[in-house]
Amino acid sequence: MDLQQSQTTFKHYLLFLSGQFTSMLGSSVAQFVIVWWITLETKSAVYLSITSFAAFTPLVVLIPFTGVFADRWNRKILIGVTDFLQALIALILIVLFWFNVISIWTLIVLIAIRSVFQAFQVPVVSTLIPLMVPSDKLSRINGLNFLLSGIVGFIGPVTAAMMLEIWTICEILWLDVVTFLIAIIPLTIIKIPTVKTETSWEKASFTRDFIEGLTFIKHTKGFMAVLMTAMMINFLAMPLDVLLPYYIRFTHQGEASELAFVMAASQVGMLLGGVLMSVIRGFKRKILTAMHFLYVFFAMYALIALSPKGFFWLIASAMFTSHLCLPIINVSFITVVQTIVPKHLYGRVSSVMMTLCNLASPVGMIISGPLAVFTGIVNLFLGCSMLGALCLTLSVMFTDIRYVEEMNIANY
Repeated sequence: MDLQQSQTTFKHYLLFLSGQFTSMLGSSVAQFVIVWWITLETKSAVYLSITSFAAFTPLVVLIPFTGVFADRWNRKILIGVTDFLQALIALILIVLFWFNVISIWTLIVLIAIRSVFQAFQVPVVSTLIPLMVPSDKLSRINGLNFLLSGIVGFIGPVTAAMMLEIWTICEILWLDVVTFLIAIIPLTIIKIPTVKTETSWEKASFTRDFIEGLTFIKHTKGFMAVLMTAMMINFLAMPLDVLLPYYIRFTHQGEASELAFVMAASQVGMLLGGVLMSVIRGFKRKILTAMHFLYVFFAMYALIALSPKGFFWLIASAMFTSHLCLPIINVSFITVVQTIVPKHLYGRVSSVMMTLCNLASPVGMIISGPLAVFTGIVNLFLGCSMLGALCLTLSVMFTDIRYVEEMNIANY
């Protein structure tokens, strides 16, 4: 791909990103109102755990296989079809809420089905960045992606909380459908380049492609250490992610507006972190930088746990600081991977990495609720923050995680 092609595909990627931003906004609003409805209707940390488990597990299970599709099938068609099917799920939810026949288990099943469609879309979208963005713009584009996520995360909860004051949930869910349809427009305009793989469709099996990605990871110095550390960190971070609505509502007696305030503060932090990573060229020692900011994240986790009742400003401040770190952590890791992994293997390697990184997350989700009931949610948050700091220390001291950036891919 020459310079002119790179600049053209880069512009096309930015156009595609604008559509995805619109779709993400609608999904953010819908997610907030659905989670808040579950919190109020069930008054149960366990149901929140089950819902999160249903939303996330299909991604973990299917992405190793759908990542192969990302390398081999028409990317534009895959994205368009999965967008349409997710909009269809939103329409079904609207009908069920409209006729007041929705149940918690029906909602959980529909959330799981929507997650299946997302499992086909996520690896495809991730392959577009190294495929359409010049290498010298990778760090900034990755930062821009987290910047947009921060904007969506800030606007979405605030908008949802305001809408809940005047609209019903089924009326709010129409926004999700409309934004999905809007996202299709730039997708029909752009051209997504193809990359010829080393083996033909007829001769290569999905299993072989998955093994290729796994083999690359196993033989790349430091990659496995990164993944094992990420698995433990993801597991320990799950209680805060899953049980925040319950924590705000029942531990601190907050309402939807307080939850929106805390979530918005976290996303402002994400936003500023994304701005930082979009305007700088990245850090020289990316892995060690990520580890340092992870320590800050877990310190804020502990502060959230220890916040006095009703001190929403303190919780929001800690969420702001912790999420300020996330774009720095994620962009550092992602840029290292995109730099090291060959483009013809990226879909396979990224899907395997995503699976291994997220493997512990469903376990953390499903046991968060029961653990909160057994230990108390404050003790659960505090214990996870302390274990997280300990895991980071052990990984730096006893693994080769610091050397992953020195990998030479000449033989791949």
